[in-house]
Amino acid sequence: MSYGEMSGGMKCLKYLLFLFNLIFWIAGVGLIGVGIWVLVDTGTYNIMKLAEVSTFTLYVGGYVLIGAGVVTMIVGFLGCFGAIKENSCLLGTFFISLLLLLCLEIGIGIYAAVQKDQFYGVVEKALGALSKTDYAGRDEASRKIIDFVQENLECCGMNSTTNWNPKPKSCTCTKTVSHCVAGNWNRPCNVQVRMFLMNSAGIIAGVACGIGAIMLIGMVLSCCLIRSKGGSSEVV
Repeated sequence: MSYGEMSGGMKCLKYLLFLFNLIFWIAGVGLIGVGIWVLVDTGTYNIMKLAEVSTFTLYVGGYVLIGAGVVTMIVGFLGCFGAIKENSCLLGTFFISLLLLLCLEIGIGIYAAVQKDQFYGVVEKALGALSKTDYAGRDEASRKIIDFVQENLECCGMNSTTNWNPKPKSCTCTKTVSHCVAGNWNRPCNVQVRMFLMNSAGIIAGVACGIGAIMLIGMVLSCCLIRSKGGSSEVV
């Protein structure tokens, strides 16, 4: 292979890696956005507050996502600089950084997968305990959270539609849907809460999988550029 062909291949790899790192940098911005969403999303917060589950984990998760986004942006910048300068040391550091981030992401994913059923169980158990106290006997703050959950998830009662007697205004409905019967939501909130939390977790998992795939592509491209650069130096 001629030097010109090798040089052309290196240029192609260099610009591919630069483009990848631009995407990776944007993915870091996306992670920060998801982290902020976790922190400001009133739906998840109110559900955890209603279930009397500590919101500490929620806030920690949000800040971890923001931190991961910042690190991802820094690594992306490092990769861009290494690609443009064709610096093997920077590219090697970039590869190791991606490998560590990928291992960390896999570890967090495994932990979340193992713990999710336990978390959902705690929430559902807490919602069942809440059903033992009637709506009218609760303080105003609790009633507001219950109303928020019932209005937004289109449900009535914690584990049964007969939990509240009389039913609060948030149980009433006007939509033409199967779960709106005789002017009231005809499904309890425990299943809807679980589905809401699962959907939220699915969004986070989807973003994480996308970033993981981008990391793998970046690792392959950086290895190829390092090897290509090493090979070109041997061509006479």
